[in-house]
Amino acid sequence: MRAFIKGIGSLAVLAALLFGAVEVIAFLARYVGHQVFHGVNPTVAAAALTAMATVLITVATLVIGRYIERQKAVEAEIRASKIPVYTRLVSGLMRTVLNPDSSNADELVQFLREITPDLITWASDDVLLAWSKFKREAQVLVSEDTVFGFEELLSAIRRDFGHSGNKVQEGDLLALFINDIDEQLARRRAQRGRRVSAPNNS
Repeated sequence: MRAFIKGIGSLAVLAALLFGAVEVIAFLARYVGHQVFHGVNPTVAAAALTAMATVLITVATLVIGRYIERQKAVEAEIRASKIPVYTRLVSGLMRTVLNPDSSNADELVQFLREITPDLITWASDDVLLAWSKFKREAQVLVSEDTVFGFEELLSAIRRDFGHSGNKVQEGDLLALFINDIDEQLARRRAQRGRRVSAPNNS
């Protein structure tokens, strides 16, 4: 859905640019034509102006079309570079999240050191912010809370690939690889309820 909306937006921008280009070219053609063909037979002048406008519009369309194609090519290159980076990130973190006791601290530090530059280079803003938040929370929160930060990171990656995520609720992604996620969700919601009710009781 997100990719479709971006496609519609690109078409709208292209249409607006073409319309603006046609208006500018038409104005210039009329102005130049008035200066060049002043006193010339009106029929000849009209034909010449039409030919000039046709050539200019064709050139403008080609230039704008090439620009749009180049933008799409750049987006495709960036997308292709993101895929292996995101795959490495998710795979590495899943090993740590699923087996925190067996994870080697030195290997984890090395993994984070190697992948961070790639994320800075290729990750979208949403993914980069989710990754930064997850790293900070992982240092101060218990592991049960950390996995929900991991899910937020996974959701940001999915959105960057064009998935809307409208139907995916909290815990749905974690349920794919965590068996007791329903119990964790129940405890998490109970904690939220206590935090909400605490100010009212004071």
